[in-house]
Amino acid sequence: MKVSAFIPYWLDYQVDTSGKHKNLKKLGGKYLINYSIDLLNSVREIDDVSVYCSDESVDAYIDQDLKYRFVKRDKCLDDKDVSIDTIIKSFLEINDADVIVLLHPNSPFLSSNTVSDCLNQVISGKYDSAFTAYSFQKLAWFKSKPLNYALNEETPKLKNLDPVIIEESSLYVFTRDSFAINNKRIGNNPYIKCINHFEGLEVESDEDFEIAELIVNSGMYPKVEYAKI
Repeated sequence: MKVSAFIPYWLDYQVDTSGKHKNLKKLGGKYLINYSIDLLNSVREIDDVSVYCSDESVDAYIDQDLKYRFVKRDKCLDDKDVSIDTIIKSFLEINDADVIVLLHPNSPFLSSNTVSDCLNQVISGKYDSAFTAYSFQKLAWFKSKPLNYALNEETPKLKNLDPVIIEESSLYVFTRDSFAINNKRIGNNPYIKCINHFEGLEVESDEDFEIAELIVNSGMYPKVEYAKI
C-alpha cells in the first residue's frame, strides 16, 4: 500500500497588513512550509512527500535537508474560486497512491503522532478518511438558534453537553477509493482526531503569528530552537 503526502501551496497566498504574502513570512527563522515538510518526513508510514505548486521558485524557501519533490500544477488551479477537491483530483491524476495525506502548511505545531494516528486508522480499513478537529463542550448557536441545547429547557451544565466538533482544517487523510466515490477529502466513515488548540494553532492572521512566535520563543516547541535568529 502506497502512502503519499502532498502540500498544496500558493506563494502568493493572502497578504498581511504589512503587504507581505503570509506563506512567505518566517516563524522562528523558518518559512512555514518547512514545518510541514519536516513533520511529514518524520512520519514513517509516508512513502513520499510532494509540494504541489504552480511556481518552481518555492524551492528557494525550503530547507535543503528536507526530503520532498516539487510537483508542478497548472496555473489555472491557483484561481481563488477553484475548490480543494479539484486540486486533489488533479494531484491524483499524476500520483498512484492508495492513501493520501493532505496537509495545509499553516499549523506548525501539529505532531507526528497525530498524523500517524490518522493514517493508521485509515490504513487499517476501519475508516475511509480522517481529519483533525476541535471539540467544544460549550453552549453553541448556529443560524441564530441554539445548537446543542434548548431554550425551553433548564440550562444544562457544560459537562453534560454534547460537544460541537469543528474541523481544524489542516490535516486530512483519505483513500483513493473514498475520494473516487465521494469526490471529497472526507468520506462516509471518517475518523475524527480531536486535538488541543496549542497543537492545532493555525497561523493565518498577524495575531496568529505573534502567538506562534511566543510559543517558539518560550521553548514550548523545541524542534525550531536551531532556527532561532
